[in-house]
Amino acid sequence: MRIVLKAVEKFQDLINSLIAAVMMVIMVIILVQTVGRGVSLSIPWSEEASRYLFVTMILLGINIGISQNMMVNIDMIDSFIPHGAKKVLCVIREIIGIVVASMFFYSTFPMIKIGQFQKSPALQLPMSVMYIIMAIGFALAVLATLIRLIRLFTDSDKEENA
Repeated sequence: MRIVLKAVEKFQDLINSLIAAVMMVIMVIILVQTVGRGVSLSIPWSEEASRYLFVTMILLGINIGISQNMMVNIDMIDSFIPHGAKKVLCVIREIIGIVVASMFFYSTFPMIKIGQFQKSPALQLPMSVMYIIMAIGFALAVLATLIRLIRLFTDSDKEENA
């Protein structure tokens, strides 16, 4: 189990690097477009490319936010609940997260089929590419939430044995 968790951490490091690269590409595209406007040179695909790259960055970053516990939480509820009930609440949250992310993941498949026949206006990119990126993002979210759920049980086992 420990080997799988280490492999997932290495994979998330790779995703972090990919997110950083995507952000750099977005910045370069926007910079070139901005400077180009100053010299009366417009790049027609820059806005669309930066928008799609931004969506890609967000979808890939969802799993990082989940795995590093950076999601929105209501701390007041957690502070009033006893420790045993808090663990049950955390398990329920993770299960709901898995169900929601799985539903989003499953809903991308019909969009991928439809997207094969659509192209983006400026880049002429098949829209199925964007929908595949959505599927990858939500699959990674399911994986990250599943790992958090597993860690809830394995970390509590360590606490009880200590």
